[in-house]
Amino acid sequence: MFDALKFNDEIVLPTLDEFHRDFSSLRRAFLAVATLDALAAQIYAQSVENDLDPFELLGWNEKGAPSRSDDIEFRHRIAEDCESFGIIRDVAKANKHAALTRGTPRVRQSEQVRSQSMPYGLGRFGEGRNGGVRQIIVRLNDGETLYLEHIIAEAHDWLMSLVELLNERLAHDRI
Repeated sequence: MFDALKFNDEIVLPTLDEFHRDFSSLRRAFLAVATLDALAAQIYAQSVENDLDPFELLGWNEKGAPSRSDDIEFRHRIAEDCESFGIIRDVAKANKHAALTRGTPRVRQSEQVRSQSMPYGLGRFGEGRNGGVRQIIVRLNDGETLYLEHIIAEAHDWLMSLVELLNERLAHDRI
């Protein structure tokens, strides 16, 4: 098993870099989403492998014990705290299953992610590429349109803060 930091460095970062260079490619976007979703699983697995409770490690037992202690629930708890990761998780699941029929995902179908130009003023200020260029957008179930590149950056930053917390805890436990 990779540790989460190595997985990020060898898998996630190169995939995100490829997407940032080719930001209108659905294939590269879907790969970026899949690797971020997998990074959350790597954090969970590394915690468990080192006899750490990932929910306790990350301070989420304050919300009560998880209904089940697995990486699906772990991702759910991350999504509660990080809206961008919640969208990433929903897009990853929609890509895997084509359509989500259970729960309350913000993205139900993979077709809600598309490459298109966004004219000035139609997206959130400061989040998309300038000049109306083609880029990957996500249309949420409520009709709001978001730039996937921005969502990916926010979710990745949040996940990397979890990797740092995990590594600090592992270093402390080795002392």
